[in-house]
Formats: sequence, C-alpha cells, structure tokens
Amino acid sequence: MFAKHTIAAGRQMSAVRRAMLSVRRFTGAHHPGASATAGAGAAPASEWTNPDPGSEFGVSGEAGFLPRREPLAVLPSYFEGLDELLRDMPIQRSDGTLGLLHTGQLGARVERELPQYDVEFVFDRRILAALYRDYSMLASAYLLEPCDIQFRLARNYGLARRILPASIAVPLETVARRLGQKPFLEHSAFTLYNYRRRDAAKPAALDNLEPVRCFSGCDRERSFIAGHVAAAGHTGAVVDASQGILRAAQLDDRGAFDGALRRYAEAMGRINDILAQTLRGCGEYASFRTFLNGSRAQSMFSSGGVLFESAAQIAPHRYLGVAQSSSPVASLSTHLFQLSALSPRGALPCADGIDRLRAPNHRSFLAHIAARARAVDVQAYALRSAASSAEYVAALGQVLTYRHRQWANLRDAAPVVSARDGPAYAKYLDVQTAHVRDIAELVRRAHANTDLERLPPPLRARSEAVVHAAEAARRALDRVLAAAEPAPLPASIAE
Repeated sequence: MFAKHTIAAGRQMSAVRRAMLSVRRFTGAHHPGASATAGAGAAPASEWTNPDPGSEFGVSGEAGFLPRREPLAVLPSYFEGLDELLRDMPIQRSDGTLGLLHTGQLGARVERELPQYDVEFVFDRRILAALYRDYSMLASAYLLEPCDIQFRLARNYGLARRILPASIAVPLETVARRLGQKPFLEHSAFTLYNYRRRDAAKPAALDNLEPVRCFSGCDRERSFIAGHVAAAGHTGAVVDASQGILRAAQLDDRGAFDGALRRYAEAMGRINDILAQTLRGCGEYASFRTFLNGSRAQSMFSSGGVLFESAAQIAPHRYLGVAQSSSPVASLSTHLFQLSALSPRGALPCADGIDRLRAPNHRSFLAHIAARARAVDVQAYALRSAASSAEYVAALGQVLTYRHRQWANLRDAAPVVSARDGPAYAKYLDVQTAHVRDIAELVRRAHANTDLERLPPPLRARSEAVVHAAEAARRALDRVLAAAEPAPLPASIAE
C-alpha cells in the first residue's frame, strides 16, 4: 500500500505596491498599538518558554536555534547497516574514494541490503533526531539519485524515483511523527543537526566543524554545512535581542529598545561575516544542490509527489526542499520587522510553508515573535524617534545583506535548473528579486523619515553608510528586473 505525500504550494506574486503602502503606513507619527500595549505602567508579556523542553531543538538566548546537545554522530550498533550505507553514500567519501552516488548504485544497495529497522522502541530524543537526519537525507539521496546522474550527463534533472521503499519510508514516518515534524529533509536536519567537532576539546568554531553526513562530500558542501552551524552559534544573541526589542517597545523604553536593535544588528553582522566566508560564489554547489530539491511543484516528481511504500496514511503529500532561505534566522527577521507587508504571498522565507516544517519549538517561537511584533508594531514604534529610526535602519541593513546573499545564491543556481523548470524558476526568481529590492527601498524610506540633525555624528555616519549600500542594491536589482537576462551582481551588497 502506498501513500502520496504533498504540501500545497503557496501562490507566488509580486507585491511592490504593498511594499510602498507598508512604508507609507509606518512612516506616520501615529503608533496604532501604543496606547493599548505600551506605556510605563504596562506589564511585559511573558518571556519565551519552549513548549517542548525535552526536544533536541529549543530556542534560547544561549544556544539560539542550535540543538541543546551536540548531534549524535554515530548511530547505536543496532542501526549498523544504515550507518554503513550512509558512510558509503556520498559521491566522494571521507577517505577520498568514490561512493555510491557517484556510481549510481545507491538505489540498488538500498533495495537489496537495507533492512526495515524497527524504530517503535526508540524514545531517546537524541537518537530520534539523529535518525530523522539520517533517514531524511537517505530519502532525498534515493529519490533524487537519477536526477543527479542525469544532471551530470546532460545538465537537466530528468525524473526522480516516485516510490520511497518501506525500508526508508516506514521508519522515517515513525521518527518524524514522534518528533512532530514532516517525513522529508528540512534545513535543520541538513545543517544544524549535521555536525561534529574535529577536536572535542575545542569549541564549535568554523575551523573545528565537519558534517556528519554528506551528499557530494565536496569542499563546498562541507563549507555550506559548517558555515550555517558556525553562523547559528550567534543566533542566541539574535534571539535575545529580538525579545529585548519587543519587550522594550511594549514598555515604551526607548533606551532599551535602541540597545536591543543595536545588539540585533551586531549579531546579524557576525552571522553575515561567517556566511560571506563560507557561501561565496557557486563553486561546487551544483554537486549537492540536486539533493536539496523537494517534491512540491517540481517537474522531476511530476504531479503526484512521492509515494511512501507501506505507509499507514493514504493521502497525497508533497514537501519543500532545503534552501538558504529555510534558515530560521530568515523567518525571525521577517516576523520581527514585519516584512510580510512587502510580499505577503511571494518571496518571504516563511510564506511558502517553511515554518510549518520546522522543529516544534522553532515553529512556536517564530509564531510567538510574529504575534508580539504585530501587537507592538515594531516598525511604527522605531520611526517615532530619530535615534530609534537610525538603529532600525542599521538592523534592517543587516537583514538586507542576509537576504541579498540568499538571492544571489538563487540566481547562481539558475543555470543548473532544467529547461523544463526554467520558466517557473525564472518567475520565482523575479519574485525573490522584487522582495529583496523592496527591503532595500524600505531601508531608504526609513532613513528618509529620520531627522538626521538630531543624531550624534557616529550614528548619522553609520546610518548614511547603510542607506548608501541599500540604494546601490535597489538600483542594481531594478536593472535585473528590467533586463531580459540577469545582470552579474556580487553575492554581498558590501562588495
């Protein structure tokens, strides 16, 4: 018995008019939520508490979005066959020899040798998280192996396998259900729960990180994973600052609000610096990008998605793949600064259903931030003060840098998209381009609303530098939207 798995796709649309209406709305002096939620006498909303404290993935000011314990790198001996298969899976294995995905033998090996492990007895959260990582990566590799072979031969994806065998599908569904997640590869499994320290006595710094599992095993993939983990090491400061921003706005504490915005910008700056080092250019990205595709609205899966063999549920489901915009930091910034008004159904990292696929605590935290940001109206509150407006511009400038880099990687991936998917991808890229352009426009308009004469010289100079970079990005992105072919642009607006 098979079950089809789908997730309904969100409609893609441009929203430049909504962007401009949003800017006009919050540049007025009126603060709609001030009388109800702010004021010196108001009590702050309760601080964030993880609804599932036993989960490997919580959200805190210490760990941020990283797991509370280092990921389990080696499965228990009962799963030795699965562990061995995953070690042999990459195109290039850790010892430098060629693996199963290089020779196209992974599928046959799975079908011939992989037992259907009984995971009903597994309740340890750390083991469950490791099994979720391993089975979801194996599922992507099995399904998309023919696409990778076709891409290496003819630079198009062809068709993926449609049926996920019971030896993967049954334990994956069981583990995912127990963790409150979907049975398909998502961002945290591929990056944030996919690392180990080379030297256990040293901290998890960029030069001391390596992935547990790989698809291609190339340097770019290892750098991609290590970079996201190292960057996530600064998400604790982002989480703490985001709550400080909301708390200060509710209590109408300008000093605390400005300080929290400054901490947010500084932490995002550190994240951007790490990603600039590790995600520069396309490089070998194409060697593992194929395996990050989802089964939702992708031509390689036709219209029926993926059939899970021997699944208990008989209902069609399709899943999103992994992208840099899948990072919870992208969704956090979108919710906190109310950027959904720019592109409510289009380019937002949280508008396509990504947030629904996250670990439950991540999902709940992002919903919590979105609700509180709406309640205090962060945009309007920031622009009622010259100093707050300047700090808001600086923080938003770091968000722009982050999203611009994501957009640049999407643009770099365009040549590897099959001709069959080309028109749809081009439309999707246009929506993403418009959204990043609208963030740049938001920075410019927020700066224009600031009384620069009331700012101290250092803050004024910093604000002007941010808006200069944003204006350059906006003009360049306008040219991309107007051109028939994408113009070459740097991966970072700071370059």
